[in-house]
Amino acid sequence: MRIAFFGASSQIAKGLIKKFNANDQNNLYFYVRDIANFEAWLANEGILYEANKIQLYEALQSDSDIDLIINCVGIGDPAKTKNISLSIQSITKKYDQMVLSFLEKNPTTKYFFFSSGIAYGNIFSQPAENYNQGSIDINSSKPEDMYAISKVNAENTHRKLSHLSIVDIRVFSYISDEIDISSRFFIADAFRSIMDSEILLTSANNITRDFIGIDDLYQLIISLLQADHLNILVDAYSKAPIDKFSILNFLQKSFNLKYELQDSFISLNATGNKTHYYSKNYIANEFGYIPQFSSLEVIEEIANKVLSQ
Repeated sequence: MRIAFFGASSQIAKGLIKKFNANDQNNLYFYVRDIANFEAWLANEGILYEANKIQLYEALQSDSDIDLIINCVGIGDPAKTKNISLSIQSITKKYDQMVLSFLEKNPTTKYFFFSSGIAYGNIFSQPAENYNQGSIDINSSKPEDMYAISKVNAENTHRKLSHLSIVDIRVFSYISDEIDISSRFFIADAFRSIMDSEILLTSANNITRDFIGIDDLYQLIISLLQADHLNILVDAYSKAPIDKFSILNFLQKSFNLKYELQDSFISLNATGNKTHYYSKNYIANEFGYIPQFSSLEVIEEIANKVLSQ
């Protein structure tokens, strides 16, 4: 299969590249902003590549022999999301439109677009269960709504193009050994505190998250690829979510994390408060997807890799 990765240097893309590269029947193409930096990552991973298969985004239009495009362009750090909230819509649309222009000329190519669970809107006092729960005001001017609106707009555009094979995957929480320890996710903050032997300060309020790992995310994509033509929205989910206090307890026992719960702690919520940020919308099961790993198992695997270096 000829597979193009848009945003190939992102955390999710790197994990998928390693999975797809393991099958020598796959022929991979990469689209990035910084070619030299991405070449260094490929070399470090021992992934063989031909120089002409790493291109700037605009070069996609000159290619035509592609079976699947996976769009991983996005902001992986809440702090960065907050800083560029006003431009996130134009960024998302720009790269999505590049792919859609390609698809109109090559309608047999399949397109997987990584969306976000935040596209549901402010509903996460309880987990998501169906797509009718969406509460986004697409005319909102609030900075914390911009990222969600960018994803909803893309999803809506995709549904109107029913003649094209487009799958939008809403990811809630993802973690891999490609995690940027300097990012401002809770789990990155916890790992960084362990590595620096510092006390992690966190809110006394509990939250629940669903961390999917690369093995289940890859399995989800493979399951959806079996259909000849799909134009749908699908939620990504692990075998079981996990609450923050359970993560803290695990990291304390296994890696000697020291932490302090503070009633006055103000969390970085670039996309709004989400107490139960995960999905019980299991439509992916209809395509044969059965997650193999729980959030705790995924966190344990990545913690062992990252914190043992």
